[in-house]
Amino acid sequence: MATKKKEATKNAVVTKKADSVQDEKEAAKAAKRKARQEALKNRPAGQRTNSKMIDIIDCGNGKTVKNYGYPVKTKGTSQGILVTSVVEVDGNPVSTSVTFVPGNLTIKSKKGHGMIVSPKAKKSKEAEVTDEPEESDDED
Repeated sequence: MATKKKEATKNAVVTKKADSVQDEKEAAKAAKRKARQEALKNRPAGQRTNSKMIDIIDCGNGKTVKNYGYPVKTKGTSQGILVTSVVEVDGNPVSTSVTFVPGNLTIKSKKGHGMIVSPKAKKSKEAEVTDEPEESDDED
C-alpha cells in the first residue's frame, strides 16, 4: 500500500513539473506574440509591408528615390516584378512610378537594399529517387 502511495506521489510530481513546463512555454509564446503585435503597431508610417526595398538613390539636396519590388505570382509560378519608385524631397513623397518587369524573377533583399534575381531551381521529386540497376532474367 505504501509503495502505491509513493508511486502516485511521484507521478503527481512529474505531471506537475510537465504542466509547469507547458505553462512556461505558453507564457513565452504569448509574450513573443504580444511583442510582435506591438512592433507592428509601432512601425514607421511610410513602411511598405508587402514590398521589399530594392534601392535607395540619394540625389542630394534632400532628394531621394526609393525603389520597392513586389513579385507577382499566379498559381505558383512567377510572372514578374512590380517595381514602385517613390521620389521624396525632405522625407515627403513628391512623385511615384509603377513599372512591371516580366519574367520568372524574384527579389533578394538585405538591409536597405536588394536586387532582382531569377529564383533558385527546386529539385524535382523524381530526381531524388536513385536509379536502381535493372535485373535481367537471363535464361541459359
